[in-house]
Amino acid sequence: MLILRSVSVALAILAGATAPISSSAASTAAPAATSSAASSAAETCAGVTVVVEPNALGGGPEVSCVHPEEGDTGADAFEKAGHPLTFVTSMPSVVCRVEGRPEEAGCAQMPPADAYWSLWITDDSGAWSYASRNVTEISVTSGQGVAFTWIDDDVVTAPATVLGDAVGAPSSPSPESSREDSADSDADSTSAPKPLPVWVAPAGILVLFAVAGLVWWRRR
Repeated sequence: MLILRSVSVALAILAGATAPISSSAASTAAPAATSSAASSAAETCAGVTVVVEPNALGGGPEVSCVHPEEGDTGADAFEKAGHPLTFVTSMPSVVCRVEGRPEEAGCAQMPPADAYWSLWITDDSGAWSYASRNVTEISVTSGQGVAFTWIDDDVVTAPATVLGDAVGAPSSPSPESSREDSADSDADSTSAPKPLPVWVAPAGILVLFAVAGLVWWRRR
């Protein structure tokens, strides 16, 4: 009975010696999942998001991020973004062409109601709102968006570009994020139990058998 009890104890020690190995593997796998989740970050425009949607004039939306100066108007933002504006001769605050388009537009008079550049700005919620003033009269600040979208019918629709998706793209984690992930990984590896050397379990079993044999020999 004593020998059987010794064998049971030895098996328990052997199981305990191998258990930390599984725990250590689990602790090293966890940071990898965290790093993957943190690898997608979106950059945002720190200035003014400038959007031009030519629609029926041809070409896709053009989106830029410019940094406004104090007193800048919407017209300044478009100029900084590389979208020169042509104004109506009789009304210098009304835009006739953006980047020279449409070429056939006559700029002596107001453009027709079914063919013109409509001006939009973002409200406090970030949604597009039809501008109540002309582009030379509105002021723009960082975090805001301004857009010209071409209207070629009687239906006035807001720009299709969503401001939140206007700039930025998935990028690698910032150095700060990488350092935090590395620190978390180091902390996990430090707190994880260390596996016992492989020779501990066999040595323990031999010692137990030796003790059991000695006790049996003395009790004969």
